[in-house]
Amino acid sequence: MSRNEQARIGVSLLRHRLLLPLATGLGYYLGAVLGVAASSMSEGIAIFWLPNGILLAALLLVPRREWPLHLAMAVLAEIAADLPTFTLAQALGFAAVNLFECLLAAWLLQRIARPFALDRLRHVAAFGLVLIFASGLAALLGAAIYSLSIPTATPYWDFWLIWWLGDSLGVLLVTPLLLSWLQGPHRPVVRYRLEAVALLAVTLLLAVWIFSAVAHVTDDFPRRAFLLMPLPFWAAARFGVRGAAGIGLLIAAIAITASLQGLGPLIAATPADTALLLQEYLAVLVFPSLALAALLQELRDRNERLRVRERAIEAINDGVVILDARLPDSPVVYANPAFGAMKGRRAVELLERLLREGAAPGDAEHAALHDALRQGLPARTLLHDVHADGTESWNELRIAAVRDAHGQITHYVAIQHDMTEVKRSEAELRAAHDELDRLNRELEARVEARTQELQWANQRLEELASIDSLTGASNRRHFLEQARIEMSRAKRQGLPLSVIMLDIDFFKSVNDRFGHETGDRVLVALAASIHGTLRSADIFARLGGEEFILMLPGQDLPDAVRMAERLRLLIAGMVVAGCPVTVSAGVAGLENESDEIDALLRRADRGLYQAKNQGRNRVCVWQATAQDGPGSDDASGGTA
Repeated sequence: MSRNEQARIGVSLLRHRLLLPLATGLGYYLGAVLGVAASSMSEGIAIFWLPNGILLAALLLVPRREWPLHLAMAVLAEIAADLPTFTLAQALGFAAVNLFECLLAAWLLQRIARPFALDRLRHVAAFGLVLIFASGLAALLGAAIYSLSIPTATPYWDFWLIWWLGDSLGVLLVTPLLLSWLQGPHRPVVRYRLEAVALLAVTLLLAVWIFSAVAHVTDDFPRRAFLLMPLPFWAAARFGVRGAAGIGLLIAAIAITASLQGLGPLIAATPADTALLLQEYLAVLVFPSLALAALLQELRDRNERLRVRERAIEAINDGVVILDARLPDSPVVYANPAFGAMKGRRAVELLERLLREGAAPGDAEHAALHDALRQGLPARTLLHDVHADGTESWNELRIAAVRDAHGQITHYVAIQHDMTEVKRSEAELRAAHDELDRLNRELEARVEARTQELQWANQRLEELASIDSLTGASNRRHFLEQARIEMSRAKRQGLPLSVIMLDIDFFKSVNDRFGHETGDRVLVALAASIHGTLRSADIFARLGGEEFILMLPGQDLPDAVRMAERLRLLIAGMVVAGCPVTVSAGVAGLENESDEIDALLRRADRGLYQAKNQGRNRVCVWQATAQDGPGSDDASGGTA
C-alpha cells in the first residue's frame, strides 16, 4: 500500500471517528440551547427537547463500538448548555437521564432492524412505541430531578408528563429528518422542485398567519391549528419521510415561537397547560404523516416489485396464461405476449373444458389432468396439433393452482412451452441412431477378421484406463483395486502398511492467478518428483484434481511419516513457471485386521484436513483411538 493511500485512509478514519462525534456534540449543544430557550415554564423545562433526537440519530447511524465517543460529546454539550440555567449537579443528572433514554431507544430499535430505517409502516409504529417507552421511563428520572432540586409548586406528574412529551416530540421531529438525509443516497426529484417550493411557502405563510395572533372561537374565520393538518400529509405523499419530517419541524418551530410570545390558538390558562397542549398538537400533527410516508413508500416498493415481475413474465419466451377459478367457466384473465405468438392455442380450450366439463369418456390422460386440477395439484400434459398448412406443433403444458390466504383455489396459472424443435431433434436423433445401427452392423462384419488387432487394442485400452493421462500416475479405480490386494496381503502376512494422502496447497489460486496450463504443469512436476522417490512396491495414484495418494506396503506409520515429510520438503523447494508449490499431507497406518481400505483412506483424509486447518505445508497423522471399535469413524489427531 502506497503512502498516499495510507494517508487517505488515515484522513478518512480521522473524519469518521473524530469529526462525526464532534458534529454530534455540536448538534446536541445547539439543540440543547434551543430546548432551554423554548421553555414556557419558570423551572426551565423545555416544550420540546431536540438534542435527544440528534443523539439517537447518531447512535442509529454509527457502529456500536463508536457509541462511547458520541455519548461523551453529548455529556459535554449538555453541561455546556445547562450551566447558565442549572447547577453542575443538575446538568450531570439531566445528561445521565438523556443518555439513558437514547441508549435504550437505540438498542431497542436496532433489535427490530439493523440498520434501522423509517421506510416501512411497521418500523414507524415500532419507532413510536419505543419512543413512548424510552422517553416515558426517562421522564420518571428527569421529573424526579426537577422535583427534588428546584423549589416549585408544579406537581411531580406534571413535570413527568411535560418531560415525556417534550422528549418524545423532539425525537419525533429530528430523528426521522436526520435519518432520511443521512441514510444512503436519495433520488433527486427534479420535476417536484416547484411543488416543494410551493409546499414550503404555503406552510410558512399559513403557519405564520395562524400563530400570529390569539385566535378565538367567536372570530368570523377563526385561525384554528387544524388548518395545518393537510400540509404534512401533502409532504408525506409527495416527498416521503424527509418531506413530512421537514414540514413538521417547520410548523413546530413557528408554533413554539409564537406560543412563547402568547400568540396562536394553543394558549391555555397556565404555561404548563400551554406546553402540554402544544406538545399534544405537534405529536398528532407529525406522527401520522410519518406513518403515511412509510406506508406510501412501502406501497411504491411493492408496486415496483409487481411491475418487475409483470415485465419478467412478459419477457420470457414461454406462454403464460392465468385463469380465474372464482368465475363461471374459469375465463382467461391474463395471457403474456409470448402466448399470443405461439402456435397451438388448444391449451386454453383444453383448460376451460377440463375445468368446466371434465375429460371425455375413455380419455385417461385428460381425466388424470382434470383430477389434479380439482385437487389443486401440479399437472402437466403434452399437446400435439396439426395445422391447416400441414405443419405440426408440440407444446408442453404445465398447470398449477394459486391459493388465497385461506387455502382456497382462486386462479390457475398455465405455462406453455414450445417443444416442436425438441420433437424435431428427437426425430433427427432417431434417424441418426438408425444410421448408426446400420454402420455398427457393418463394423460387426469386420470384427471377426480383425480379432487379433482388436484384442491388442483392448489390452492397450485397459492399460490406458488404469493411468491418469496428465500425470502418469495410477487413476483412482486402479489404485483401489491394487490397494485392496495389498491390504489383504498385509493382513494375511502380518506386515505393516501405510498410506500418505497429499493435496497441493491453494491450487485454485494457482489456476486463477497463473492459468490452468500452469496448474497442469504443477501437477505433472509434482508427480514426476514423487515418482523419483518411490520403491517398486509402492503404489502412487491421482485421486482427482490436486489430490494424490501413496500406499507404502511393508512400511509402518513412523516410516510413512518420515517419507511424507521428505516428500513435503522436496516439493516445498519446487517453483513451476514462477509459481511456488507446497503440499499438505495426511498419514495413516493399518492398525488391526478389521481395517478396510475406506477406513484407512478416511483417517488419512482427516489427517490431511487437519494439516490444512493448521496452516498447510505440513504433515499430520490421524490414528484411531483404542476405545474406537473396528471401523469406527471417531478418531483423535496428531501432528508430525
